Amino acid sequence: MWTYILRRLLQCIPVIIGVALIAFILSLLSGTPIRGMLPQTASPELVRKMEEYYGFNKPPHERFISYMGSLARGDLGSSMTHHGLPVSEMITSGMAVTLKLALGAMIVAVILGGLSGILSAWRPHSLVDYGSSFFAAVGISFPAFFLAMLFLLVFAEKLKWFPIGGYEAGNIRYLILPCTSLGLIMTASIARLTRNCLLETLSQDYIRTARSKGVAEAPVLLGHGLPNAMVPVVTVIGNDFASLLVGAVLTETIYQLPGIGTVIYNAIFSRDLPVIMGCCVFFALVFVVINLVVDITYAFLDPRIRYGD
Repeated sequence: MWTYILRRLLQCIPVIIGVALIAFILSLLSGTPIRGMLPQTASPELVRKMEEYYGFNKPPHERFISYMGSLARGDLGSSMTHHGLPVSEMITSGMAVTLKLALGAMIVAVILGGLSGILSAWRPHSLVDYGSSFFAAVGISFPAFFLAMLFLLVFAEKLKWFPIGGYEAGNIRYLILPCTSLGLIMTASIARLTRNCLLETLSQDYIRTARSKGVAEAPVLLGHGLPNAMVPVVTVIGNDFASLLVGAVLTETIYQLPGIGTVIYNAIFSRDLPVIMGCCVFFALVFVVINLVVDITYAFLDPRIRYGD
């Protein structure tokens, strides 16, 4: 197991290099952001000095090698539009908010989606199953930004139950609506996948054997069927969680949350290349680590899955 984990961690290196290279090439194609930072009346001499200060006067290969050297030391660079603020500090600050949002949304999605899928598989083609399928179809069809605005209109503007936007550290009321709106969108896919996988598992021979031996339905469903059916569900949960961690941009923008999605949103529109490249590298690392955690979780859910040393 430890050999497998080490091998997967070493595989992160070419992934990070590849992502950094693609982001660097795209930044070259977009041109230098110096002109956008200066007034139109700026003299050519001032533009030249700014390009020299930020290193844009160097050949592309030298700039990339220098960036990778800084990256190897854990330095993601400094923001060009936030007075030299380290990119790592901006990512850490935004991730503190986004992590709370992602965890809250996944708790809502896993509880509601998992429970709905289990009940549907327990009583297939029943009123519960049809109702769950209907709400799952509606949930998948709803865009996240539309549900977020609907929640704001009803629960914040009309009923005055929650703040209409913004963020206050330590006050959970600012996160209830964002977490719920994101969680309900993901509930649909988790519910449908849990139902389908559990129904397929319950049709296996070992399930019929357990029932023929007189094992109660609840232990058969939860003890024998659910763990084996959860392997594909865990994959979806892991991918959804990683997607949230790299920034629910629309949701954070609508609710005015200072998360990582807002950081990358502002960096794109201000053409803050060090922040954009730093976020791209960080996003790649998040996906690699989450996928590694998901793979390790497989071995605990299904004992037949083993990663040899």
